[in-house]
Amino acid sequence: MSLNMPVCLGALSLLLLASCRTAEPSPASAPAQQLFVAGLDTLGTSLERLEVALAGQVDTADAIRVFREARRAFKRVEGLLTYYIPISTAEINGPRLEPDDDDPAPPVKSAPIGFQVIEGALFDGSVPMDSARVEMRRMRRIFLLLRGVASTNPILPNAAPDAARLQLARVTTLGLAGIDADPSGDAIVEAAYALEGVRDLLLTVLADPARRASVESHFGQAITELRAHPNFADFDRLHFIVGPATQAGRLLSELQSTLGAPEPGVRRFWRESAGTPFEAGAFSTQAFPPAHARTPSPALEAIGQRLFFDPSLSGPRTRSCASCHQPARAFTDGRARAEPMPGPQRTPLRNTPTLLNVGMQPAFFADDRALSLENQVGVVLASPAEMGSSADTAATRVQADSSYRAAFAAAMPDRGDSAITGLEIRQALAAHLRTLNAMDSRFDRAVRGDTLAMTDGERRGLTVFLGRAKCGTCHFMPLFNGVTPPFYRTSEAEIIGVPATANLDRTTLDPDVGRSNVEDNLINRFAFKVTSLRNVALTAPYMHNGVFRTLEEVIEFYDRGGGVGIGLTLPYQTLPSAPLKLTADEKKDLIAFLGALTDTIPKR
Repeated sequence: MSLNMPVCLGALSLLLLASCRTAEPSPASAPAQQLFVAGLDTLGTSLERLEVALAGQVDTADAIRVFREARRAFKRVEGLLTYYIPISTAEINGPRLEPDDDDPAPPVKSAPIGFQVIEGALFDGSVPMDSARVEMRRMRRIFLLLRGVASTNPILPNAAPDAARLQLARVTTLGLAGIDADPSGDAIVEAAYALEGVRDLLLTVLADPARRASVESHFGQAITELRAHPNFADFDRLHFIVGPATQAGRLLSELQSTLGAPEPGVRRFWRESAGTPFEAGAFSTQAFPPAHARTPSPALEAIGQRLFFDPSLSGPRTRSCASCHQPARAFTDGRARAEPMPGPQRTPLRNTPTLLNVGMQPAFFADDRALSLENQVGVVLASPAEMGSSADTAATRVQADSSYRAAFAAAMPDRGDSAITGLEIRQALAAHLRTLNAMDSRFDRAVRGDTLAMTDGERRGLTVFLGRAKCGTCHFMPLFNGVTPPFYRTSEAEIIGVPATANLDRTTLDPDVGRSNVEDNLINRFAFKVTSLRNVALTAPYMHNGVFRTLEEVIEFYDRGGGVGIGLTLPYQTLPSAPLKLTADEKKDLIAFLGALTDTIPKR
C-alpha cells in the first residue's frame, strides 16, 4: 500500500499504520472506496466549519448546529473508519473503548476526547471554550492523518457486511446507551446516521436487485424507527432490538455467508456468524483461553467439576472452591467480604463474585490482575487467605487418588502415565468454569423475540437502564459487564468512589486502591473492574467491599453521583458526579429490570 506520507510519522501515525487493515485492490472495491472518500471529505469540510464556529465570540446556537452536522457526518463514516483503523478513530470521537495494545485489561476508561470535548463546551458548559478550541485543532490534525490512511484502503465486497454488522452492534449497545452523546441527547438521531452510512456502503457493493431491496427495506425500517422516536430518555430499545435491528442482523449474516468470510482481523469474543450479539450462542467461551489451555471435552469438564468441590485442594483440606462459590447462592457466599483462611492476613479479602458466565470475560479479579481462568485458578490456590495451597500441592494430592489418575488419563490421553501436574489441575478447573454459562434470562428471551418474557415494569426499567440512569455506558449489553462492544475483547475498569460505609451522608472512601495494586499510577487509584449485572438480584451484598446490602442502596449511590456526588475527594472519578435525579418509579422499574437478568442457573 502506498501512503504517499512522510517517513517520520510520529507515534500516532505508526499506530494508524499498525492498526490499518489492508487488502489487495479490486475493481469491485472502487465504488465503495469512492463513497468512503466522499464521506471523509464531507466530514473534513464539517470539521473546518466547526473550527470556524468555535473561533472568537461563539454564537452557541450556530455552533451547536454546525457541531451536529459534523458529528452526523462522522457517524456516516464511523463504520468503516472503526473497521479499518479501530485504534485511532477514537481520537476523533472518544472515549477509547479499545486499548492501544494487546492488553485485554487496560487501565480505566480514557477521558472524553474529540467531539465529546466540544459537546461538553457547547451543551452543558462542562468544558471551557478555550479547551474546546485546542481540541478542535487537534481533531483537525488527526483527521487529516486518518483520511490519508483510510482513503487508501480498498473495500472488498465481503468486508462490507462485516463492517455493517459491527456498526449495527455498536448502535444497539453503545449508541442506544448514549455513550458518546450525553450532553446533547442526540444518541438516537445519530444512530440513524450511523446506519445510513453502512446501508449506503452495502448498496455500493451489492449488484443483485433482490439483495439491494432487502438492504433498503431492513435498514430503512431501522432508520425510520430511530428518526420517528428521537427522544433519548423514552426510546423503546427493546422494540428496536427485537424488530428492525434483529432483521438487519439476520440479513447481514446471510450476505456474509454468500459473499464469503472477511479477512482475519482482531480476535473477537462475539462469533462472526451471529447477526447480532443478542442471538443465542453469540458468544464463545473459547475466545479467551491461553495457548496452554486444553481443548474442552466432557471428560475434562467432569474432572474440573469434581475438583471444584474437593476440599483436599486447599492447604488444610477444609475448603473447596465451592465453599465460597456456592451454587445455591449463584456461586457467591452471601458475605460482604470472603472469609479468609485462619492466620495473619495482610489485607482484607474482597466480596466474592459470582462464577456464572465467568468465561464471558478476558480478565479476572476485581482489579483485573489475571488474564486467563487458568492463571486465576493458580492465584487462588496459592493465596494464603483463600486456599492456602498451590496448584502443584493440589496435583500431588490428586495424584494419590487412583480414581483421579484414571480420569485424567482418560481425559488427557496424550499425557501417558506421567504424574498429574499443577498446570493440568488449573486446566481442568478452568474447563469446568467455562461451562457455567447461562445467558437465558428473561431479558435474553425477550430480545430474541419473546417480548412477553419481560413485564411492563421490566421493559420500562430497560429504558431507564440505557437512558436516564446511564447504566449501559459501563455495563455493556448483552453481557452487562465491562467487556466493550462491538469486538468484546477488552475489560474496562472504572473509578466510581465506593464508600467505606453505607451511610452516604457520613462516610469515607474505601481505602482499597483497586487496580493501582497492579499498575501503580494515579489514574488507576480506586479503579475496579466493571462486574457483570447478570444475576445481580441473587448476589447481594454489592461492590468490592460488600458495602451495600440491597439494590436500592446501590441505585441511591449512583443516583447521587457516586463518590464525588456524596462529597468524597476523588480527582479521577470516571462516573459522572452530577445527580441523576431518578424518580421513585424509575428506580422501582430499574430494579425490576435488573431482576430480569437472572439466568437459568446451571445444575451441578
